[in-house]
Amino acid sequence: MLAGTMGPEPVTLVMLDHPGNPGFPTYWHARGYGLFAANPMGEKIFTEGKKELNVAIEPGASTVFRHRIVIVSGAPGAEAVERLYRAFAGS
Repeated sequence: MLAGTMGPEPVTLVMLDHPGNPGFPTYWHARGYGLFAANPMGEKIFTEGKKELNVAIEPGASTVFRHRIVIVSGAPGAEAVERLYRAFAGS
C-alpha cells in the first residue's frame, strides 16, 4: 500500500498479487519519483542470486499475471485490505 493526499483528501493505493501468478508472492519495489511496482522477474536480484524465476513461454503460447489495483479514499484498515485480497485471491 501507498498512501498520500490529493488536495486535502487522503488516498490509499493498494496493489494485490494473485496467488496463481508465476513467482507468487512477488517482489515489490518503490522509488521516490513515484514508481510502485510488482517485479516477479526480479527474484534473482532481490535474493542476491539465491533464487531465480525462469519462465519459459513457448512460441505462440502465453502466460498470465493477475494483479488488482484498488484506490481508496482514506486509509483502509488491515481487515478491509485482507477482505479485498481474499476476494481477489478466490477469483
